[in-house]
Amino acid sequence: MARLAHAECGGPGVGAIGMCFTGNFALTMMLEPAVLAPVLSQPSLPLDNPGGIEISPEEIAQVRQRLERDDLTVMAYRFEGDRFCRAQRFAAYADALGDRFVARVLPDSAANTRDLPSFFSQVVASPHSVVTAHLIDEAGQPTIAARDEILSFFARRLGVADQARAEAPSAGS
Repeated sequence: MARLAHAECGGPGVGAIGMCFTGNFALTMMLEPAVLAPVLSQPSLPLDNPGGIEISPEEIAQVRQRLERDDLTVMAYRFEGDRFCRAQRFAAYADALGDRFVARVLPDSAANTRDLPSFFSQVVASPHSVVTAHLIDEAGQPTIAARDEILSFFARRLGVADQARAEAPSAGS
């Protein structure tokens, strides 16, 4: 999918954000050379192993080599008290990826707790979705800062800001 999107849209590469059950997909997608900006947002699998990272040892070794070779990083986000993406998981990613894994852990107090869909209030029952259901869409909020950091990461890694400047009309046009 990333290869196709890159072929159709061009540019230096593709960014990917995986959330919850798909949280680790963005990491596994690093096996595709077109993927340059992976973001793991509350990666929740495997559910039965808080320190598991849902990728084979061979694949994680390939990802680590690629991160080093291409000078890339993996951004990751979670809430401190998330029941499905615990500290052990981020520790496992850090062990596997070293300083190429950039973790952001938000305090539970930064999560939106108002007007949540019943699934989040009854089943999830903890701060979990950093840039969706638990996002507080107000200036100065940690979840907005996380969203903006992700967008900046994509823009920086994918050259979006450079491309926008190149396409903007000059002052004399």
